[in-house]
Amino acid sequence: MVQPTTSTDDLLRALFRLMQQVRQAPHDDVVERPALIVLARLKELGALRLSDLAVDVCLDVSTMSRHVRALEERGYIERATDPADGRASLLTLTAAGRKVLAKAWASRRAWMDQSLADWSVQDRLILTDVLERFADALTPAQPSRSLRPSEQEKSA
Repeated sequence: MVQPTTSTDDLLRALFRLMQQVRQAPHDDVVERPALIVLARLKELGALRLSDLAVDVCLDVSTMSRHVRALEERGYIERATDPADGRASLLTLTAAGRKVLAKAWASRRAWMDQSLADWSVQDRLILTDVLERFADALTPAQPSRSLRPSEQEKSA
């Protein structure tokens, strides 16, 4: 069996350094980073209930509620009645929210392109593949999102 040449501690140090570099990167965003995460998840996943969005980004509902309220006030997201349950509402990204998110994404793309300018296409592909595999390895198995918790319990 081949022994890895990098210890888990080395990997953790490298990961911490990477996260620090990403977090400290200069971007000219009109909203804070947590708000961009909310906008990005709504773009990727579509209309969501506040509670489902909170679970998705690992925040409690009260914290998510504050983020959502601020984004609604700025016109970046809106609420609509959930057709499956008239008592609940679904959050969706507005055109203004899409524009803010597109500008933030373009800024990050330019930063990444500049940072990796001397990397070959092959190296970028390898990095992307390894990062995808790493993210998959860190993702815990989750119950199906298509069932509400009460429906999951009934089907178990």
